[in-house]
Amino acid sequence: MPENKKQKLKSAAYDIFSKKGYKATGISEIAKQAGVAVGSFYNYYDSKEAIFLAVYTEENNRIRQKLMREIDWEGDAVHLVSQLFEKLRSLISFNKILSEWYNPAISSYLHAHYSSEKNKDSDPFHLFLLETFSARMSAEGFSSDKIQEILQVYQLFYYMDTHITEVDFPNISRTIEFLATYFVKGLFE
Repeated sequence: MPENKKQKLKSAAYDIFSKKGYKATGISEIAKQAGVAVGSFYNYYDSKEAIFLAVYTEENNRIRQKLMREIDWEGDAVHLVSQLFEKLRSLISFNKILSEWYNPAISSYLHAHYSSEKNKDSDPFHLFLLETFSARMSAEGFSSDKIQEILQVYQLFYYMDTHITEVDFPNISRTIEFLATYFVKGLFE
């Protein structure tokens, strides 16, 4: 039954975080909604940050899976980048969980998780992008060396996204989009 309580806590946390956001949600509220004693909460999660990360990761994976299904990955490369960022914005802008990516109260915790080599090497969306973009460039006639050089630039975009917050650099997400768009234009036009 321990997994059942853990799942109840995560479901309650998802429900509350999605309505109130990170800051306005408390552990006692999550425990109460899950029907679990506050003290028992700590048998399953070390902190509010830990349960938020579990909820965030699951929600992020769900949204990324949706992106992988809905985007035309074969179309014009510049349009593809535009479509990717546009879809991301539309799926995230009204999502109180995913919009916490830039919240100073939790962003460093989220960024540390997503920038770790362990997570990066197992992140399904990151791996999908690497594979999709590599195959695309190979089909376009890019040499293996050139593909590796270009993937280094992609890794820089990933680094910026997982290390720079809105506090560090206002409007970072739009800046990354702008850089990616013009980088891809330079490659394919």
